Amino acid sequence: MIYTIKSDLIITTSRKPSQITKRFAQFIKHYFNATYINRGKMSFRKIINMAKQDENSLLLILTETKGNPSNIDIYDVKKDDENPIANLYFNISIPAQNNRINVDSSEIFVINKSNSLDELFESVTKINTTEHIDRNCIIIRDDEENLANITFIDKNREDCKYKVYLKGFNLNGD
Repeated sequence: MIYTIKSDLIITTSRKPSQITKRFAQFIKHYFNATYINRGKMSFRKIINMAKQDENSLLLILTETKGNPSNIDIYDVKKDDENPIANLYFNISIPAQNNRINVDSSEIFVINKSNSLDELFESVTKINTTEHIDRNCIIIRDDEENLANITFIDKNREDCKYKVYLKGFNLNGD
C-alpha cells in the first residue's frame, strides 16, 4: 500500500537528549521539513501550547533509552493534547557521518510492504497510483528480528542511510 504524509510536524525531544537522539531528531526535521523545538527546560504543557499556536497539528516527542532514541509519542494537538494518538517503539542505525538530506518535502510517500502494519496507517491518506515511486519515500518492510524495518529514500533515489527497526506500536484514541 502507498500512503502520503503531509509534512506539518513539530518535533522535540525529552529533556537533555544525547547527541545520537539530537542527530536523529535533526534528520527527521530535515526529511519531513518539520519544525524543531529545542526542549531545554521547557515543560510539556508549554510545548503543547507552542504546537497549538502553529499551523501544525502533529507533535512528535522523541525519547531515548540509555542514550539511544527508542520511542516516538505522536500527539494530534488539535484533537487531544493530553494523550498521544500513537506510540512507536524502535531501534535505529545512523550513518557514521552526516549526509546531506535531499528531499522535496512537499509530499512524502510511504510504501508499506509489511503485512503487520496496516492498522498503523488507517488514518493516513492512501493513494492509488500506477506511477513507480522511488524518490521522496519511506519504505517499510517486514523484518525477521523486528516488526519492520524502515528505509528513507531521498529525491535523488538515494538511501539516506538512516534505518529504523520498528519493535512495536500502540494506537490510542478513536
